[in-house]
Amino acid sequence: MTMVEPETRTETHRPLHLARGARYKWIARIATGLVLVVALAMLAYAVPLPVLDDYLRGQIIEQVSSQVSCPGAAAVKTEVTIGGGGLVPQAVKRRLSEVKLTVPDATLSGVPHARFAATMRDVTQPSGGTHVGSMDATITVNFGFLPTPKGSPKRTYHRAGDGGLSVDVVMPAEAADNVQAKLFMKMRLRGETAQSVPQKLEIFGKSIPAAQVSDLAGGVRSQQLPALPDGIEYRSITPKADGVHVEIGGTSVNGLDTLPTDVGGRTVSYTAENGLLGINTSAIGIPLTIFAQPVLGGGALTLVPKLVHILGGDHKTTDPLGKLVLSQINSDDLKQALPALPSGVTYRSVSVDEQGIKVVVGGVTTQPFSALKQPAGNPTVFGAENGLLTATATGGSGEDTPVVLYGKPVIKDSTLDISPDQIEMFGVRFPAVNVLAQVAPQETTYALQKLPEGLTYAGVEVLPDGLRIRLTGQDVTLTRGALTGAGC
Repeated sequence: MTMVEPETRTETHRPLHLARGARYKWIARIATGLVLVVALAMLAYAVPLPVLDDYLRGQIIEQVSSQVSCPGAAAVKTEVTIGGGGLVPQAVKRRLSEVKLTVPDATLSGVPHARFAATMRDVTQPSGGTHVGSMDATITVNFGFLPTPKGSPKRTYHRAGDGGLSVDVVMPAEAADNVQAKLFMKMRLRGETAQSVPQKLEIFGKSIPAAQVSDLAGGVRSQQLPALPDGIEYRSITPKADGVHVEIGGTSVNGLDTLPTDVGGRTVSYTAENGLLGINTSAIGIPLTIFAQPVLGGGALTLVPKLVHILGGDHKTTDPLGKLVLSQINSDDLKQALPALPSGVTYRSVSVDEQGIKVVVGGVTTQPFSALKQPAGNPTVFGAENGLLTATATGGSGEDTPVVLYGKPVIKDSTLDISPDQIEMFGVRFPAVNVLAQVAPQETTYALQKLPEGLTYAGVEVLPDGLRIRLTGQDVTLTRGALTGAGC
């Protein structure tokens, strides 16, 4: 049997504890690397790292800015600020705590160069748009860019002293066709001229001193009255409900030297004695005097004989000699028609003295308002109130009138309403409701852009140089371009 000796193999063996130590070092290196990666991630998550934050901020700003304008449209300048702490945690969650967006120059609701600023909270970007948990925004428009409705005169906007809005506008002449104004005037006499002096003007439910609106009220109106005989005068003039009451009075004196010197073909002269008029003449060469008493009646002044002086003696009219003399006198020669007097004015009495025949006239005549002279322009209806003459006219001056509208702008649904509370005309403010009841109104509403669901107009305030419209909303989904009203 052949014995074969086993081959001898020489091997080098490490101690067991040394082998295990090497394996553990390798595992430890891997574990340490993982810990460092996790630690760095946690560090970036918890503590903002400038480089990473700047990168993420740039990406987010670019993405937010791209949502303002529609694809293919000109880019709109935007300013974006990301708030809410570190950006890494927000980026990981794909949810931004706060985004502030400003568009300094945009066209909103058809108004150019408007400024849009919004603060959006809890912002995510699911498919179909950007979702905002809540947001507040403002639209600021300078007065100079506020529009004027088509076909209307140019408007100028200001902030009023009370913080409201004032609008300078020109009211077209035809808009005042139904305006009614009532002028109150005090009537007075200046000789034989009646004058009407403006006192106050009633227009749009307000009474204004005439001196305050002199251009509108005008000056003193004058109207010539009929001439009166010497000694008779206009004494007063008072407007009343039934017309203008004019008092006339006085004494008309016909001097003895002004009486006719030829009566019935006879030469006569006159004297006065004991309240009787002496008519001196002659008959068949004999001088005589007929003493007559002036009497009023039947629109005439009649000389009624009372006594005949002839041949040195006085004879009654019933005496034969007296009758004989008077039979030679035509009674019509002793009667004189008197001028007609206005209704209400009468000849009151007549007397005679050395100055002549004196006729007393007195009374009040009432002239209808239609007798008053119509002023130029719109037809005027005259009347009287509280002793003053009223002149009421409907219609404007025929010229455009500058006015100022005052009010507090409000937003109703999606409409900006700047309807006035007061309207200033002729330097005076009137309640707008009174003015607009007679004046054709102008357009005072503006349609605002439609907002996404969940976002509403919250109000409007007047700034020193423009308007600021506030918006607010919750659970709002914004499509691209929706923030500035583009709507892609």
